[in-house]
Amino acid sequence: MVRALESGRLAGYAGDVWFPQPAPPEHPWRTMPHEGMTPHISGSSLSAQARYAAGTREILECFLDGRPIREEYLIVHEGRLAGAGAHAYTEGNATTGAESLGAR
Repeated sequence: MVRALESGRLAGYAGDVWFPQPAPPEHPWRTMPHEGMTPHISGSSLSAQARYAAGTREILECFLDGRPIREEYLIVHEGRLAGAGAHAYTEGNATTGAESLGAR
């Protein structure tokens, strides 16, 4: 995925799962170009999904207009935990098994 984005073979990537989660500081998905990660929503209420959609729209509009994204929407910024992510997660690797998949 990272190589495809860096080479231009793939224009962008959006996903909702990192492996391992949380991703370690040097994980390539933290800094790869044209990439976005979104929250899991399959078990959420319709009103929660509407809030997610409104927040996602606001984030995209800010990004496209060159405006800063609200701090509470951030989980990772420039490869570091930020915003809500800085309050909800600790840096490091909370899971194991990435080595068997060849993850860095």
